[in-house]
Amino acid sequence: MSQISCAHHPDRTALAYCAGCGKALCGSCVVRLSAGNYCQACAETPDLRPIPQKAGRSRRWLWVVAALAAIAILLAMRIF
Repeated sequence: MSQISCAHHPDRTALAYCAGCGKALCGSCVVRLSAGNYCQACAETPDLRPIPQKAGRSRRWLWVVAALAAIAILLAMRIF
């Protein structure tokens, strides 16, 4: 079985792929960000980084929880 080589270092085995451009990257070339693994060029170009969907979902849940808490407080104030 052949191993995939790094796009910048053909003598090294690739450990990851860039989420921006798809290049194979070795351990020296990979830039690990919270949104994924990137090559140096893509890591420095924010336009190429995908927006993680989990961040949007967690913000929505935060608003839902805040709204429910507000409703609970208002109901508690009327009862007592």
